[in-house]
Amino acid sequence: MIDAILDTGPLVGALDRDDQWHGWAIARFAAIKQPALTCEAVISEACFLLRDVPEARQKVFTLIERGILRIVPVLPDESPAVRALLARYGQRMDYADACLIRLSELHRGHTVVTTDAGDFRIYRRFIRQAIPLSVP
Repeated sequence: MIDAILDTGPLVGALDRDDQWHGWAIARFAAIKQPALTCEAVISEACFLLRDVPEARQKVFTLIERGILRIVPVLPDESPAVRALLARYGQRMDYADACLIRLSELHRGHTVVTTDAGDFRIYRRFIRQAIPLSVP
């Protein structure tokens, strides 16, 4: 069982049977110690991407309400750190990714579970430290 910080891709993959990462995401969820940490930006992205999947958006909120996902507030307390990450990585990084990296800095024993290996293998926490990842 892993302590996890959950990105949008695995959340969408777990809830959308037609998603390319569905099988992998279901297997990852089984290996995650609950609750998985995430941020509001991930929930926003997931709800948008799941808008055409019947009942999937409702399931996102069920996961939160049942304590399977724990939303960790990032703003306003971590605003300077998030802003610094966005400045460092420029257009490559979106707000959700910056929040997840900051969560990784705050929760050092957690692994970021993501389908975005390309970006997360480039991103660094604490400027030079590789982020522990679980990727397909």
